[in-house]
Amino acid sequence: MEASRVSAEQKVRAFTHLGFAVDHVVLPGTVSAAEFATRIDACNADVATRAVIVQFPPPARLTSLVQRLDPAKDIDGLLGDRSLHRACATADGISRIVAAFDAHATVAVVGSRGFVGSGVVRLLQDRGTTVVPLDQGDDLRRAAGADIVVSTAGSARLLTPDHIRPHHRAVVDSGFSPQADGSVAGDIRPDAARLPQNITPVPGGVGPVEMAVLMERIVRQVADPDLQPWAFPRSPYVSRRASAARMRSTGRTPGMTSSPRAAPDQGSSPRHTQVADQKRGGPAR
Repeated sequence: MEASRVSAEQKVRAFTHLGFAVDHVVLPGTVSAAEFATRIDACNADVATRAVIVQFPPPARLTSLVQRLDPAKDIDGLLGDRSLHRACATADGISRIVAAFDAHATVAVVGSRGFVGSGVVRLLQDRGTTVVPLDQGDDLRRAAGADIVVSTAGSARLLTPDHIRPHHRAVVDSGFSPQADGSVAGDIRPDAARLPQNITPVPGGVGPVEMAVLMERIVRQVADPDLQPWAFPRSPYVSRRASAARMRSTGRTPGMTSSPRAAPDQGSSPRHTQVADQKRGGPAR
């Protein structure tokens, strides 16, 4: 619930910044299916409402009613095959981050059967990227063999040095788990977060990128249908062979938490911190 609240407030700020009037409707957990359906139908019928976002995940008893949304107003790709978008904004943002590193890469997606993870898999496969889908019940250590790791599991500190390695070009952590002490934990354990060449921070990583995707989508829908998608520039990284040679030369073994981050080839420094939270806000006009 706290993750959803933060995400919804970010959406309100983003759309307001663009000059839209935003109706942020917070419904009680006891809201009836009839009232929920009525509110969606009212948004569909209101010509002044250009987009509607339902913060995910809604209560299970209401999930099917999200399908009442008008596909033309579904800017967050919530309607599956009925949506005008191939995936939700979070998955879209993650795939754009990955694109900066994925030349000839294998990408492990942890949480691949979830709402966000399945969208990431779909978008990466659309680009011809080799994907290793991993989810509950799978051997997550297979992620160690990939070039890039994406985690959308939403399970605090799930991935450890057994899964995250120095040869990983990038790790995209889409976890956002509020802790009792007021902090927020990602899916990557802190000792593992020091290992890859590039990693998105939690918080402040995937969340802003998700907002940028939503802002792009609403601008395209309302003002400029020919607006081209923004993209991250290609980023430097150390090849797996170079990473292994560097580890051997220092006498270190993969997974040692004291390993320094390897600098990319040609003397460039690793990039990418503008890149994790979760999902979804109220109707935006």
